[in-house]
Amino acid sequence: MDVEWLRQCRERIDEIDGSIAALLSQRADVAREVGKAKGDAPVYDPAREGEVIARAAEACPGVERGAVERIYREIISVCRGVQHRPKIAFLGPEGSFSHEGALAAFGGAIDLLPCLSFVDVFTAVGKRSADWGVVPAENSLEGTVLPTMDAFSSSDKNICIQSEVSIVIDHNLASSEKNLDAIREISSHPQALGQCREWLRTNLPSAAQIPAGSTSAAAASVAGALGRAAVCSALAARNNGLNILAEKIQDRGRNTTRFWTVGFGTPRKGERNKTSFLFNVEHRPGSLFRAMEPLYLNGLNLTHIQSRPLSGSPFEYYFFIDVEGHVDEPHVRKALDIMRERTAFLRLLGSYPCL
Repeated sequence: MDVEWLRQCRERIDEIDGSIAALLSQRADVAREVGKAKGDAPVYDPAREGEVIARAAEACPGVERGAVERIYREIISVCRGVQHRPKIAFLGPEGSFSHEGALAAFGGAIDLLPCLSFVDVFTAVGKRSADWGVVPAENSLEGTVLPTMDAFSSSDKNICIQSEVSIVIDHNLASSEKNLDAIREISSHPQALGQCREWLRTNLPSAAQIPAGSTSAAAASVAGALGRAAVCSALAARNNGLNILAEKIQDRGRNTTRFWTVGFGTPRKGERNKTSFLFNVEHRPGSLFRAMEPLYLNGLNLTHIQSRPLSGSPFEYYFFIDVEGHVDEPHVRKALDIMRERTAFLRLLGSYPCL
């Protein structure tokens, strides 16, 4: 080992760290001035933040892109916090995957408002108890998160999707026990249990599966309990002092959930955008085809569709739709304008950047 060269390298690193720290302090000072210039405008601008992160990643070709994105997400979060530290509602307790979604969207410089249900998340945002909410929209294994859709359909009509962010979901089996043979009962959110169905059937076929309100609630419920385990995140396991008995137990390796951030106001157009809306049509032949025809005629790529029962009207449905593009683009606006004429009602849920 070249001791002298190592000493010199470390001195250079110390100098660079000093420069980075000074620049971070300068950035925070400028962020304060940005806050003054914005006045009452929202501190969260997902399109702008996406541009900043993408530019930083491009400027660091020798560093793993995901690492640069995570670092800059936190830098932006801290600088946003000097303007206003936002409160974020999500399905709790802390340690849930919705908590991880909140961190992925907003970074760590936030105040947390864990909620008992998705309805409570929308209610907190609607009553201004939280600045924004984070809710899961779709999972790559289990599909649409239906409780989110139902909660959104009955929420304050002025609440809109602000951005979409996707995170990789790794499920772990965690317990106060130290070995797998001791487990007789497994608790988790039904979606998580479904995503680990084959692993659980193969490795713990006799264990009872107990649904919970969230993965983090399941982790809290099994802490200190004999014979019980939870399917949860590593964060939830750590928060509750649990041992991780098995890692990444989801049935397919690439398990991704896309989350929506929701709040008031219309976000700026980003580099990549989606538009989401729900609608209902009259219960007669051809009405659904006629309503959706403008999407095809205007060349819109439909990325998601989900039907849900219409409350108070047996065997009638409303439909959730995601399409690529922003409502400010003429072909998107034209399609929606025609659809409004052909539907019983149409509610725009948001036109937003995908981070």
